[in-house]
Amino acid sequence: MRNNFLSKGFTSTFKVNFSDELINLQNLIYKTTKNYLVDHDPNISLEQKINLNFKNIPNDKFFSNLMHQINNSDELHKLLSSAGIKESFKLIFDNPEPFEISTFRARIPNQERTIYKWHQDEGTWHLSQNQNHINKFPATLWLSINGADKNDSIQLVKFSHKGKLYNHSFVKGQGYFNINSKNKIDENLITNIEVKSSEAVIFHPLTLHRSVPSLKINFRPRYTIDIRY
Repeated sequence: MRNNFLSKGFTSTFKVNFSDELINLQNLIYKTTKNYLVDHDPNISLEQKINLNFKNIPNDKFFSNLMHQINNSDELHKLLSSAGIKESFKLIFDNPEPFEISTFRARIPNQERTIYKWHQDEGTWHLSQNQNHINKFPATLWLSINGADKNDSIQLVKFSHKGKLYNHSFVKGQGYFNINSKNKIDENLITNIEVKSSEAVIFHPLTLHRSVPSLKINFRPRYTIDIRY
């Protein structure tokens, strides 16, 4: 894992071992969204519940409330500091320490601001004046909460971490999440990440990555967490 991280810029995908932290977070997501989901049998599994389609395309208010509630929840904070997450980062670090920016993300159907263009994580806060953010170079563990396939996952560019830190432009509703469009990406080096619930990949802060750029109408949400140590 460490060799892949250093040579390619990211690890292979792997399963994170939790006790009840992930289940508790999944339950919170379902409770927060259930009134917006298609009619369903309440006795189906939790895994099925958090993969249900929305009745309609969620509006901006719903999206903002969901992000605020989950990102400020005890359930998320307990998962971020769980033994399973710490053990995962030990695959690449001898003594992993948490970085203070870790974020729950929801790719909501037909919401363009949930689609991120090519960027490097280090480039998203390099203009920050907060000394706790700059020059720390944390790795990112991209954790799937309810699975991701080739239509709604992320793409990583092999070996891109060996290049430079690009200038990033500001995207309304997102932040500094876009490198200059003139920078060409070698399509032969793009890797699509496909994962099941509780699976993850760890990538370097200079590794170029983006959301799979499909705006196809799809009422299934995709839930992930960017966890940094």
